[in-house]
Amino acid sequence: MGNIVNFKKPDVKKLLMAVAMTAFLVNSAHAAEPIADVALAGDVVTVGDVFSGVTHDASYVLSPAPAYGKTMTLNAGDLKRISDAFNLGWTPASVTQVTVRRAARDIGPEKISAALQEALLQKLDGQKFEMQLADRKLTLHVPEHMNADVAVSGLRYDLGRGEFSAMLTAPAGAAEPAVQQQVTGRLIPVTAVPVLKTQLQKGELITADDIEYLDVRNSDLSSNIIVSSEQLVGMSPRRGLSPFKPMTASDIVSPVLVKKGEIVTMVLQNAEMTLTTQGKALENGAVGETVRIVNSSSGQSVEGVVTAMKTVSITSPGDAGI
Repeated sequence: MGNIVNFKKPDVKKLLMAVAMTAFLVNSAHAAEPIADVALAGDVVTVGDVFSGVTHDASYVLSPAPAYGKTMTLNAGDLKRISDAFNLGWTPASVTQVTVRRAARDIGPEKISAALQEALLQKLDGQKFEMQLADRKLTLHVPEHMNADVAVSGLRYDLGRGEFSAMLTAPAGAAEPAVQQQVTGRLIPVTAVPVLKTQLQKGELITADDIEYLDVRNSDLSSNIIVSSEQLVGMSPRRGLSPFKPMTASDIVSPVLVKKGEIVTMVLQNAEMTLTTQGKALENGAVGETVRIVNSSSGQSVEGVVTAMKTVSITSPGDAGI
């Protein structure tokens, strides 16, 4: 007689629990999950944009897409309603909020200001200015596949009132632009004035290499501020001068080129000859000033006009003892 195999009656309750657990694990492995940050390329928001792992109804449209540069937020309640409506089996867990935005290129205030400044420069014929947008954080948004450049049209300005307005279009040159926006702002006329690069002390000579230019608002310019480098080159500070500050006529003097007690060159020049000799200065003199000199050879005292460093011009050879 063969062996008899005894079969135990299955535990139905345990079997049902095992089946349910298996189904739960399978469903969990394939459950739809919200996508925390959604960047849209299209014009609508679909179920598949918001939830990953959706096999059916992924293309169902939930709403229009937000405008370029704008966002739309779906909270846990919104997500639960979508899940329930499409049998996605999701319940709030780690991700409880979804942010939906349009994929876009940003045209920031720096690029906008540069386009406006270029347009204004063509209109203002060399007048320098500062420009301030009324909305200093202004940003334009265009579709990601478009160029991020901007055109300026309808430009109007009033320098007296310090105002301007214009229409911005982006992208520039597009047959169907994505953005058109009116902008306003302030115009502040400025003048480039010469300033020193480094500090100079009393008695030092100002040269062209010591000078650069600084833009100063016209409203801050007084009538005695020096606006030409020609007024500075060859002059000397009356006192120590700080760099990068506008200067007035009272800040500078003609430099002393001939100092009392020093040996100078006396020059006599006419159409026929040039004669030189040395003498001792009896007083200080700046360029163009007349000073008294004692001829070192003859001992005669004469007058001469200061023309350069340690150099005077004598008009009469007899007077100079030459």
